[in-house]
Amino acid sequence: MEQVGPAIAAALQPLAEIVAPLPPYIDAVVADLQPYAELVTPFKFEQANALVNELSGNLGLASDQVRYVLCLFAAYPFAMIYRLLPSPSLKHLFDILVGGALAHFVLGSGWVHSFISSLITYLLVCFAPARFAPHIVFLFNMTYMTASHIYRLYVDYMGWTLDFTGPQMILVIKLTSFAYNYYDGVVDKTAEKKSLSPAAAKMYAARKKLAITELPSLLQFFGYVYCFPSFLAGPAFEIREYLDVTTGKKFMFNGKSVLPSSSFAAFSKLLVGVIFMGLYAGVGPNYPLSKIYDSATAALPLPRQILELYITLIFVKAKYYSAWKIAEGSTVLAGFGFEGFTEKGTARGWNGVSNMDIVGFEFAQSVREGSRAWNKGTQNWLERYVYTRTGNSLMATYFVSAFWHGFYPGYYLFFMSLPIPTAVNRLAYKRIRPYFIEADGSFGFKKKVYDVISCIATVMCMHYFVMPFQAMSWEHSLATLRNTHYAGHIISIVLYIVFSLVPVPRAPKKKEA
Repeated sequence: MEQVGPAIAAALQPLAEIVAPLPPYIDAVVADLQPYAELVTPFKFEQANALVNELSGNLGLASDQVRYVLCLFAAYPFAMIYRLLPSPSLKHLFDILVGGALAHFVLGSGWVHSFISSLITYLLVCFAPARFAPHIVFLFNMTYMTASHIYRLYVDYMGWTLDFTGPQMILVIKLTSFAYNYYDGVVDKTAEKKSLSPAAAKMYAARKKLAITELPSLLQFFGYVYCFPSFLAGPAFEIREYLDVTTGKKFMFNGKSVLPSSSFAAFSKLLVGVIFMGLYAGVGPNYPLSKIYDSATAALPLPRQILELYITLIFVKAKYYSAWKIAEGSTVLAGFGFEGFTEKGTARGWNGVSNMDIVGFEFAQSVREGSRAWNKGTQNWLERYVYTRTGNSLMATYFVSAFWHGFYPGYYLFFMSLPIPTAVNRLAYKRIRPYFIEADGSFGFKKKVYDVISCIATVMCMHYFVMPFQAMSWEHSLATLRNTHYAGHIISIVLYIVFSLVPVPRAPKKKEA
């Protein structure tokens, strides 16, 4: 394994020689375009930026992070105003103005990327051949995202500066799903066929629920694009959700429009986010990310090493938990995520646009469960618009997911490794789990033991395999695996072989009456 890095470097040398002359040209192009980007960035926020710089200096934090966090919290008072607006058009306009202003404040001239990609997407849906429009939109947005990631590697390699690429990743989900939603509502009539299999009928019925049957106006579309509570950190949700909330259709009960209060749900999510933000800011600095790949951690006794790595990754997750939950709270406060009414007319819940199931992730019993609980908006997007539209291809899904995230080698080590524990999970479910179920098919004490073991194994497995993803660079990613002696890979392969040899138990025969 130690020779893998040099071998890959040698193989990539010809490509490096081709790419080497490009940076001066990239710099020249960016320099030529920058004045135009500044020209279309009317809101400079000079006084606000001066205050942020002073505040960040006092706190010892980067100004981009302070600006980002301030906007997450600022979305709450804006969301309260948003709910009171009397018409859909006012809400669309409010989204554009507030969302656009937040984009200007946080991203500066980088906000223009969201506008350009959104406008081109809208034009493609309008004028490209309807049959191919969603595929063209998908290709365009992924290409734009790819170029953005590559440029980010060039200007800020291994950096954590908050630039336009983060919101752009969320926007890719929204723009591509919008194109397919319109296609499903206007072009694709497969759902009307009566010869569909039950699985296909279920899939097309789900698509129809999210479909739109007419092209939204530019006001509606850009209101969706710049929907202010979710523009910076998500959650990314379908345009059907946006239109149904802004028109009030989502809140119809017995023929009347009833807008239930979402305050408790919203501020509960805010509280969770603030708690994790406090943990990250207060204790997180004691467990820097470098712990997962430095030699000092590797020298610790195994139990201490596992504990150190687990705690370090807890604070890595806390960063995501805090941003996602705070953003989700303001999104809910604005009225999104409503799960419908009970028979008595009360709200079923406000988790319709939830981006993170913290409990579900932390106590998952399989990699699949954990994946579905983490970054749910992205998982739904990959399932609805990649997996099911490529013949249930896991390879295509992992490929798109990797490109969407970026081009650090650690991302690809993670995605290439993920099928290994997934295969072990499936084999365990098929061959091991039945031995822990009672003869009559009931779940007794043995099943609880199996669940606990599965949970512990899954938690350790996910935290091990995700380390290269967080380490990002090739050197740091290999160091994380080398420091743990590639234990997760080796154990997974051994378990797969062992589980393959375990006979599948026969189903208990039913007693004859």
